[in-house]
Amino acid sequence: MILEHLYQGEPGAWKITFRASAQELARALQEAEGQTEQDRLADAVNRAILAPDGFSTVWTKAVEKAGLTPVTDPDFSLQALNKDEGFRASATFFALPPLELGRYTGFVQAVEPRPIRRLTIELEINQHHGPEDRAADEAGKAALRRRVTAEIYQKRCRQAEELARRKLLVQLGDEVKGALPKKLAGISYFAEQRRFNLSLQAQGVNFDQYLQVRGQTVEQFRAELHADSERKLRSQLGLLLVARREGLWPTDAEIDAALAAWDEKKDGERTFPANDRNKAALKLARRRASDFILARSTLLPPPAEPTVVETL
Repeated sequence: MILEHLYQGEPGAWKITFRASAQELARALQEAEGQTEQDRLADAVNRAILAPDGFSTVWTKAVEKAGLTPVTDPDFSLQALNKDEGFRASATFFALPPLELGRYTGFVQAVEPRPIRRLTIELEINQHHGPEDRAADEAGKAALRRRVTAEIYQKRCRQAEELARRKLLVQLGDEVKGALPKKLAGISYFAEQRRFNLSLQAQGVNFDQYLQVRGQTVEQFRAELHADSERKLRSQLGLLLVARREGLWPTDAEIDAALAAWDEKKDGERTFPANDRNKAALKLARRRASDFILARSTLLPPPAEPTVVETL
């Protein structure tokens, strides 16, 4: 495959135009699947692009030439196709835009476990300690409730600490300045909206109920979600800036090891070699930058005793 053009729209938004020869298309057609000729051609184009000696070489050349750090998978678009001539296509993607990084240590975040409903304690006792509770005297019942409450609180403290770690890292987003590609920000917003909708479904709460409890209008909710999604996006990009500044970027050997241990559930489906290497490198770099920041920031401990309430 041959690289034709590489150009940038707004900072961080890139497009590659490339073409494949008739011979490359013919090789891919030998393994293509599909019931119709059109389906087989479409499958052949995909196979040619994702082959180890396909778009991967074009991608590597373009990225290295421009000194880019891609942060999304490329989105392909077929522009021309002819069995006698091959095909021409483009790939759009986002790379780390020119951003300014402020401080990235010394953040503080409190660990705040959720209050425990008294009903939750009673349900736990009924499900797992019923015979013990029925056989106990008043002192024994009180001791059992203290023990169950402490167990629930320990679990909630662990959950709250994990949440606090994530919140602490999101604070990095406030220290990352500069323009973001509008479409990348939009992708981040819609992903955050999807996570929110799934969360509401899991809790059995509809959107109107949520707004009523929060005392928000739809416009206020959307503005808040936009701000939150941009802050998280800036934090994710900021982790890569920290990794670069502190020399935390993985070596080729470390990337090779990560690829060998690739988990389809956590790391997603493989695409083409150069992109998979980049995704593995980003994951390692972000993890190391996160550890670096957490080690140099403070999580305030949770209260010694839980808050028990009748209703939430």
